[in-house]
Amino acid sequence: MNRLYLFYFSMMVFVYSVSAQQVESEFSFATDFNVRPTFVEGNSPFFVNSGKWIYLGKTADFDEPGLYFYDTISKTRIYRPIPLEIYYQNHPTQFLGQIETKGKRLPLTVYEFLFYDETTKRAGFVIENKDKSINTKRYFFMGWDLATNNIDVVEFIYEIGKDDKKSFAQSSAIGYSQEDNTGYFTFAVDNDLKDDESEDVTAFIYKIQNQNLTKLQEYKSKFYPYTPEFHPDSKQILIASYAEAFQNRNPTGYLYKINSDSLLKLSIPSTPYGISFSKDGKFLYIAASDTGEVRKYNTDNLSDIKTSKWGTHGHKLGFWKDGELVWVRNSGLHIYDPITLKQKTVIPTKKFYKKHVNVSGSTFLPFQKLLLRNILEDPAGGAANRILVSP
Repeated sequence: MNRLYLFYFSMMVFVYSVSAQQVESEFSFATDFNVRPTFVEGNSPFFVNSGKWIYLGKTADFDEPGLYFYDTISKTRIYRPIPLEIYYQNHPTQFLGQIETKGKRLPLTVYEFLFYDETTKRAGFVIENKDKSINTKRYFFMGWDLATNNIDVVEFIYEIGKDDKKSFAQSSAIGYSQEDNTGYFTFAVDNDLKDDESEDVTAFIYKIQNQNLTKLQEYKSKFYPYTPEFHPDSKQILIASYAEAFQNRNPTGYLYKINSDSLLKLSIPSTPYGISFSKDGKFLYIAASDTGEVRKYNTDNLSDIKTSKWGTHGHKLGFWKDGELVWVRNSGLHIYDPITLKQKTVIPTKKFYKKHVNVSGSTFLPFQKLLLRNILEDPAGGAANRILVSP
């Protein structure tokens, strides 16, 4: 990430509920390239470590590899360096490139952070490996043993050759199940970014359990995997696709049922920023940011669909407690009945923010907490973020 301006975060913890609007704590911090270790904010914070921590971002590419978290219990920011350079020094022939004395030191970059769990002592991420003298790119999954602080899993995923000028790779975290020590993620390669019509995206769904990486599914699509959602109890994954309504591209979703190893296609709304499973996994909700359309699917019969029309400019959909499905929009927290899809109440975002509001990057710890993020609120001016957490 090469943005060279500052970002400010504030974290507010509500004591009782969102509607109670009682703030327990707040803190601020800023992206800083001048300190060591550097801090670069992530676009999409998310809960890790059994919901106790929030992943905030990582160090800059030219600095030592490391991750930043916010501990919601101790109310402190936490830094964890990744022992990537030690592993590279012990296995230099496994990768392209070499250690440099100037600029970016390692030919390895944390491409996508996936999970971090202190109970199982496991963390994982996807790295990109490239040599600045050639155009070849290699991608690996890396597993991190937190107990010994060693990289103990390195699995090759994909290579984009030096003569390939059109392909681009993308990876996304899906989720982590502490119960069976299993993480899930996607990796996909578009053979030609300028071609929107051909099914030239090759997508993979991976499972990492303990130290074993398994490719669960491979499929072709016109779309990159987008905003995957994981339901750990029913072992279901929804992978969306991004397209805006005016493009008329008919985005496709994929419901992957892990236990039966079945991948089911379904038509989904445009700009599907809002995706959530019901508590029992029997229903799936998808809301469109650009049109306000919402669809409720029966996960046992995807043709059984209930539709409604909600508001636009929403960025996240989820349950923060039983019976209240929240569509997090720039204008407010719009709370709906998950059965009837009728609106119950609205909590305006102006209760939390004084100026302009864009809640992109907000997220849920389902049925426990709402992390509300405003990328525009900054008392000093400019682009910035404030994060609120509500139990």
